[in-house]
Amino acid sequence: MAAKTLPEHGQVTQLGYLAGGKMITFATRLSAFCLLMTALPCLGGDISEQSLRAADAEQMRIIVAGDAKAQQSFMHPNYILNGPSNRVLRKPALVKMLAEGKMASDRFERTIEGVAITGNIGIVMGSEIVQPGKGSNLGNRFGQNPLNRRFTNVYVFEDGHWLFLARQASVVELASE
Repeated sequence: MAAKTLPEHGQVTQLGYLAGGKMITFATRLSAFCLLMTALPCLGGDISEQSLRAADAEQMRIIVAGDAKAQQSFMHPNYILNGPSNRVLRKPALVKMLAEGKMASDRFERTIEGVAITGNIGIVMGSEIVQPGKGSNLGNRFGQNPLNRRFTNVYVFEDGHWLFLARQASVVELASE
């Protein structure tokens, strides 16, 4: 009778994967994956107020950091803005402005006053206090004084994550110091 040899560590067999002397079968791996996805829904992407608020926080982080590369991937291809400069702009113009520091701010605070989700569309509304940075478009228009703004951010949930679809932001008055 010939001696049978066990598969070596890391070798894939018909039954599964040998790791550290233990056979990990496909069923075991599938069960663990399903448990993980149930326990941590954010890893699989979910439509929830929590994930929408996280997307909105990421949008604010991108603007404050001036991260044009992240903005490019975070914005939906059909992104549109009705902005505080009283112009309607599309994604390419905004990514370029961010990369050139034209959206820089020395202070940026956001207060969310309302969140709504309908299907795969998420809406975040509220107020902002923004102090434009020197050389920014808003700084050139309003000076470097803090500005009170009202905003509406619209997101669409596609392929397991929120994408920034549209924004409306209006300067309502100079902020009191």
